[in-house]
Amino acid sequence: MVNFNLYEYYNNIKANDIILSFKGALSQEILVEIGSIIRNKFAVERSLKKIFAVFVELAQNIMHYSAETEFSPRDNKEVGVGIIVFSESETNYFIGSGNMIKNSKVDKITGKIDNINNMSHDELKDFYQDQRRKPSDEDSKGAGLGFIDIARKSGNKVIYDINKIDDENSFLVLTVKFNKDNAWW
Repeated sequence: MVNFNLYEYYNNIKANDIILSFKGALSQEILVEIGSIIRNKFAVERSLKKIFAVFVELAQNIMHYSAETEFSPRDNKEVGVGIIVFSESETNYFIGSGNMIKNSKVDKITGKIDNINNMSHDELKDFYQDQRRKPSDEDSKGAGLGFIDIARKSGNKVIYDINKIDDENSFLVLTVKFNKDNAWW
Protein backbone atom coordinates (compact mmCIF):
# COMPACT_ATOMS: atom_id res chain seq x y z
CA MET A 1 0.00 0.00 0.00
CA VAL A 2 3.06 2.21 -0.18
CA ASN A 3 2.13 3.67 -3.59
CA PHE A 4 -1.62 3.80 -2.95
CA ASN A 5 -3.01 7.25 -2.23
CA LEU A 6 -5.91 6.73 0.18
CA TYR A 7 -6.76 10.43 0.23
CA GLU A 8 -7.10 10.43 -3.58
CA TYR A 9 -9.27 7.32 -3.34
CA TYR A 10 -11.45 8.99 -0.70
CA ASN A 11 -11.88 12.09 -2.87
CA ASN A 12 -12.75 9.98 -5.90
CA ILE A 13 -15.44 8.13 -3.95
CA LYS A 14 -16.79 11.39 -2.58
CA ALA A 15 -16.80 13.11 -5.99
CA ASN A 16 -18.71 10.21 -7.56
CA ASP A 17 -21.31 9.96 -4.76
CA ILE A 18 -20.35 6.37 -3.93
CA ILE A 19 -22.59 5.04 -1.17
CA LEU A 20 -20.98 1.61 -0.85
CA SER A 21 -18.11 -0.21 -2.52
CA PHE A 22 -16.89 -3.77 -2.04
CA LYS A 23 -14.04 -5.55 -3.79
CA GLY A 24 -13.15 -9.12 -3.06
CA ALA A 25 -14.49 -12.66 -2.93
CA LEU A 26 -18.28 -12.59 -2.85
CA SER A 27 -19.30 -15.40 -0.55
CA GLN A 28 -22.82 -16.00 0.69
CA GLU A 29 -21.83 -14.44 4.03
CA ILE A 30 -20.56 -11.24 2.38
CA LEU A 31 -23.69 -11.10 0.23
CA VAL A 32 -25.87 -11.19 3.35
CA GLU A 33 -23.83 -8.48 5.09
CA ILE A 34 -23.88 -6.12 2.10
CA GLY A 35 -27.59 -6.85 1.70
CA SER A 36 -28.16 -5.70 5.27
CA ILE A 37 -26.34 -2.43 4.58
CA ILE A 38 -28.44 -1.87 1.46
CA ARG A 39 -31.68 -2.56 3.32
CA ASN A 40 -30.70 0.00 5.98
CA LYS A 41 -29.72 2.63 3.41
CA PHE A 42 -32.82 2.27 1.27
CA ALA A 43 -35.32 1.44 4.02
CA VAL A 44 -37.51 4.43 3.19
CA GLU A 45 -37.30 4.01 -0.59
CA ARG A 46 -40.19 2.44 -2.48
CA SER A 47 -37.67 0.92 -4.83
CA LEU A 48 -35.83 -1.10 -2.17
CA LYS A 49 -37.05 -4.51 -3.33
CA LYS A 50 -36.05 -3.93 -6.93
CA ILE A 51 -32.70 -2.37 -6.06
CA PHE A 52 -31.98 -5.23 -3.67
CA ALA A 53 -33.02 -7.86 -6.25
CA VAL A 54 -30.68 -6.36 -8.85
CA PHE A 55 -27.85 -6.19 -6.31
CA VAL A 56 -28.36 -9.89 -5.53
CA GLU A 57 -28.40 -10.79 -9.23
CA LEU A 58 -25.17 -8.88 -9.91
CA ALA A 59 -23.50 -10.34 -6.82
CA GLN A 60 -24.53 -13.87 -7.78
CA ASN A 61 -23.13 -13.32 -11.28
CA ILE A 62 -19.79 -12.54 -9.65
CA MET A 63 -20.04 -15.43 -7.17
CA HIS A 64 -20.87 -18.02 -9.83
CA TYR A 65 -19.27 -16.80 -13.06
CA SER A 66 -16.17 -14.75 -12.27
CA ALA A 67 -13.06 -16.23 -13.87
CA GLU A 68 -11.12 -15.03 -10.82
CA THR A 69 -11.90 -17.06 -7.69
CA GLU A 70 -10.80 -17.51 -4.09
CA PHE A 71 -11.53 -20.27 -1.64
CA SER A 72 -14.15 -19.30 0.95
CA PRO A 73 -13.69 -21.31 4.17
CA ARG A 74 -17.20 -20.34 5.33
CA ASP A 75 -18.78 -21.58 2.09
CA ASN A 76 -16.20 -24.38 1.78
CA LYS A 77 -15.84 -23.75 -1.95
CA GLU A 78 -14.36 -21.44 -4.56
CA VAL A 79 -16.31 -18.19 -4.98
CA GLY A 80 -15.97 -15.45 -7.54
CA VAL A 81 -13.98 -12.28 -6.99
CA GLY A 82 -15.24 -8.94 -8.22
CA ILE A 83 -16.40 -5.49 -7.27
CA ILE A 84 -19.81 -3.97 -6.55
CA VAL A 85 -20.37 -0.24 -6.24
CA PHE A 86 -23.48 1.75 -5.31
CA SER A 87 -23.70 5.40 -6.18
CA GLU A 88 -26.36 8.07 -6.16
CA SER A 89 -27.07 11.22 -8.11
CA GLU A 90 -29.86 13.70 -7.66
CA THR A 91 -32.15 11.74 -9.98
CA ASN A 92 -30.77 8.17 -10.02
CA TYR A 93 -29.25 5.30 -8.12
CA PHE A 94 -26.58 3.21 -9.83
CA ILE A 95 -25.28 -0.27 -9.14
CA GLY A 96 -22.09 -1.27 -10.89
CA SER A 97 -20.38 -4.62 -10.84
CA GLY A 98 -17.15 -5.88 -12.33
CA ASN A 99 -15.44 -9.21 -12.64
CA MET A 100 -13.09 -11.22 -14.81
CA ILE A 101 -14.63 -13.35 -17.55
CA LYS A 102 -13.11 -15.69 -20.09
CA ASN A 103 -12.74 -14.11 -23.54
CA SER A 104 -14.57 -17.11 -24.98
CA LYS A 105 -17.73 -15.93 -23.15
CA VAL A 106 -17.65 -12.26 -24.23
CA ASP A 107 -19.75 -12.63 -27.39
CA LYS A 108 -22.39 -14.74 -25.66
CA ILE A 109 -22.75 -12.26 -22.78
CA THR A 110 -22.78 -9.13 -24.93
CA GLY A 111 -25.20 -10.77 -27.36
CA LYS A 112 -27.64 -11.54 -24.56
CA ILE A 113 -27.43 -8.02 -23.17
CA ASP A 114 -27.77 -6.39 -26.62
CA ASN A 115 -30.83 -8.52 -27.35
CA ILE A 116 -32.45 -7.56 -24.03
CA ASN A 117 -31.56 -3.88 -24.44
CA ASN A 118 -33.40 -3.80 -27.78
CA MET A 119 -36.69 -4.98 -26.25
CA SER A 120 -39.59 -2.89 -25.01
CA HIS A 121 -40.99 -3.35 -21.51
CA ASP A 122 -43.77 -5.61 -22.86
CA GLU A 123 -41.36 -7.60 -25.02
CA LEU A 124 -39.13 -8.14 -21.97
CA LYS A 125 -42.10 -9.41 -19.99
CA ASP A 126 -43.01 -11.92 -22.73
CA PHE A 127 -39.36 -12.94 -23.24
CA TYR A 128 -39.00 -13.53 -19.49
CA GLN A 129 -42.04 -15.83 -19.50
CA ASP A 130 -40.72 -17.72 -22.55
CA GLN A 131 -37.26 -18.17 -20.98
CA ARG A 132 -38.78 -19.45 -17.71
CA ARG A 133 -40.31 -22.36 -19.62
CA LYS A 134 -37.02 -23.35 -21.31
CA PRO A 135 -34.39 -25.58 -19.72
CA SER A 136 -31.28 -23.80 -18.41
CA ASP A 137 -28.08 -23.54 -20.45
CA GLU A 138 -25.44 -26.15 -19.65
CA ASP A 139 -23.04 -23.55 -18.24
CA SER A 140 -25.72 -21.67 -16.31
CA LYS A 141 -25.95 -21.99 -12.55
CA GLY A 142 -29.47 -20.53 -12.52
CA ALA A 143 -32.47 -20.21 -14.77
CA GLY A 144 -30.68 -17.86 -17.21
CA LEU A 145 -33.05 -15.02 -16.41
CA GLY A 146 -30.58 -12.65 -14.73
CA PHE A 147 -30.05 -10.00 -17.39
CA ILE A 148 -33.76 -10.02 -18.27
CA ASP A 149 -34.69 -9.58 -14.62
CA ILE A 150 -32.16 -6.76 -14.18
CA ALA A 151 -33.58 -4.84 -17.15
CA ARG A 152 -37.19 -5.39 -16.03
CA LYS A 153 -36.58 -4.34 -12.43
CA SER A 154 -34.49 -1.27 -13.25
CA GLY A 155 -36.65 -0.10 -16.15
CA ASN A 156 -33.44 0.80 -17.99
CA LYS A 157 -30.93 -0.75 -20.35
CA VAL A 158 -28.10 -2.80 -18.89
CA ILE A 159 -24.90 -0.90 -19.67
CA TYR A 160 -21.78 -2.97 -20.17
CA ASP A 161 -18.12 -2.41 -20.87
CA ILE A 162 -15.56 -5.08 -21.73
CA ASN A 163 -11.90 -4.44 -20.95
CA LYS A 164 -9.59 -7.04 -22.51
CA ILE A 165 -6.91 -8.04 -20.01
CA ASP A 166 -4.95 -10.68 -21.95
CA ASP A 167 -5.49 -13.53 -24.43
CA GLU A 168 -7.63 -15.45 -21.93
CA ASN A 169 -9.50 -12.90 -19.82
CA SER A 170 -11.47 -9.68 -19.97
CA PHE A 171 -12.98 -7.54 -17.24
CA LEU A 172 -16.76 -7.18 -17.53
CA VAL A 173 -18.34 -4.05 -16.07
CA LEU A 174 -22.14 -3.91 -15.73
CA THR A 175 -23.96 -0.73 -14.74
CA VAL A 176 -27.62 -0.57 -13.83
CA LYS A 177 -29.50 2.71 -13.37
CA PHE A 178 -32.63 3.22 -11.29
CA ASN A 179 -34.57 6.42 -11.89
CA LYS A 180 -35.66 7.82 -8.52
CA ASP A 181 -38.93 9.07 -9.98
CA ASN A 182 -39.73 5.96 -12.03
CA ALA A 183 -43.51 5.70 -11.78
CA TRP A 184 -43.92 2.04 -12.79
CA TRP A 185 -41.86 0.60 -9.94
